[in-house]
Amino acid sequence: MNLTSLPDWLSSISSAAALLFAAIAAVAARNVYKIESARDQANAALRAKQDALERRDQAALVSAWWGYSPDGGQQSQPGWGVFVRNASETPVYNAGFSVLDVRDPNVSERFDMVVIPPAAEPVFHPSPLSASKPADFRVEVTFTDSRGQRWIRDKQGRLHELGPAVVVWGDESRINALRRFFSDFLASHGVEIHARTGDIEDLRRALLDADDATAAPDIVVGPHDWIGGLVEQQLIEPLTLSPQHRAAFDALSLEAMTYHGELYGIPYAFDAPVLLRNTDLVAEAPSSFEDMLHKGEAVRRTGTTELPFVMQVPSPYYTYAVLLAAGGAVFGRRADGGLDTGKLEILSTATRVALDRFRDLGQAGHQHLPPRIGREEAIDLFVSGRTPFLIGTSRVLLAAQKARLNLAVDPVPSFDGVDPVRPMVSVHGFFLTRCGHNKVIARDLIVDHLTRTEVSTALHEVWPHVPARRDALERGRDIDPAIGAFYEAFRAGDPMPSIPQMGDVWQSLRSAVIKLVDGAEAGPVARQLSKQLEDLLNGKHNRGTR
Repeated sequence: MNLTSLPDWLSSISSAAALLFAAIAAVAARNVYKIESARDQANAALRAKQDALERRDQAALVSAWWGYSPDGGQQSQPGWGVFVRNASETPVYNAGFSVLDVRDPNVSERFDMVVIPPAAEPVFHPSPLSASKPADFRVEVTFTDSRGQRWIRDKQGRLHELGPAVVVWGDESRINALRRFFSDFLASHGVEIHARTGDIEDLRRALLDADDATAAPDIVVGPHDWIGGLVEQQLIEPLTLSPQHRAAFDALSLEAMTYHGELYGIPYAFDAPVLLRNTDLVAEAPSSFEDMLHKGEAVRRTGTTELPFVMQVPSPYYTYAVLLAAGGAVFGRRADGGLDTGKLEILSTATRVALDRFRDLGQAGHQHLPPRIGREEAIDLFVSGRTPFLIGTSRVLLAAQKARLNLAVDPVPSFDGVDPVRPMVSVHGFFLTRCGHNKVIARDLIVDHLTRTEVSTALHEVWPHVPARRDALERGRDIDPAIGAFYEAFRAGDPMPSIPQMGDVWQSLRSAVIKLVDGAEAGPVARQLSKQLEDLLNGKHNRGTR
């Protein structure tokens, strides 16, 4: 052993020992930190649970129910009504009571109390509602406790905290039309509406891609073909209507909102592509698609108009109606006549001919279709009299009314020798999301409030459309013949499939339409589209799921 190296050797041992002790200390500190963090998290969770229980202490002692009073309370005569009790030691405030007939949302009563004082016994409030079947009435109450927290005890007697706002997503035109009806109901419960508007497909993708539950809406307004994808991602909840309540809606609208036997949306409007005609420019309905083009070209040659007809391009919802008119189809049919989403018809002879006909309307043919034209531009061309025909939906009715346009509604005509068009029917409605923060009041809003006849009728006056509720539909048909014509077109159509892949089916069709309008040959477009749809329907394509 070299004694001269001993100090260096001892120094190395000391350094190694110091590093070892430092590492041991770091591990110990990390373990202590983990233990303390876990304890802090457990304590925080316990405190949150205790706070929640303390918040509920008073609210749990406030209740209301429907019942029979032998002495009738202040009326001093027997009768049915609402019993109210605050069994806590302090008052609650700004209470609102809704008495609801579970069979029919049109039968209801509402009253308010500024203060519900503490009381040993319940106080009876007589009701003017019929008591012939008292078991069919339920009472819902909202109130503010002594801490300022808002609560709701629902129709089943369950207690829930109320958030300050119900968050609703939908396209701008529908939200603007619905806002008043949302606000009237929510204000009576001490809740605000927060709305996010945008293109409906952008909103659908935002909902599918949302990772942060705090950003999720309570209600989404959209078409029924979203349902499959939203259910697959567990983003919406099923809803319940009584048999009498269901009978108030057109059966087709409920069928469209049903997926795997569950009702996932409350319908409020139908829509489908039809042929809208300016009767000042063309007096008679065309007998065929070729006749429509002939009549449109005849008017254009006079210098009166710019286009023989117009539609939104490249929206697949509208252009698919023309594909059908030309004899083509995306899906085959089942034995019962319904659409068979497992059978593709893109490469069939009839669809290949239809795609050629469609291409001939674009830039490589007669140039009837501009390459890109949005919804508002298409509507403006029609209502301003620059084209006699518009393939569109009931969205045009409000603009046509404002322009005092003489309007006729006809089915989209078929090409000569092709069967009548069976358009894709869209049913728009309200979906309740699973991750919303105010689901209880949101459910009441769409199930009980927005389905009332008076609301459906008033909504139709604000924004003309084809209502899904039968009585509102009949009233709309009496006021405006166009509503009846739209409805007849819908009855002759097929509900859009609501399979999970439907959004991507439309996107693939949109890409194909763009290529055809721009002049691409129909054969390669058909083969590519068929391959894309086959992959989609066989699960070989990522549908943008979370």
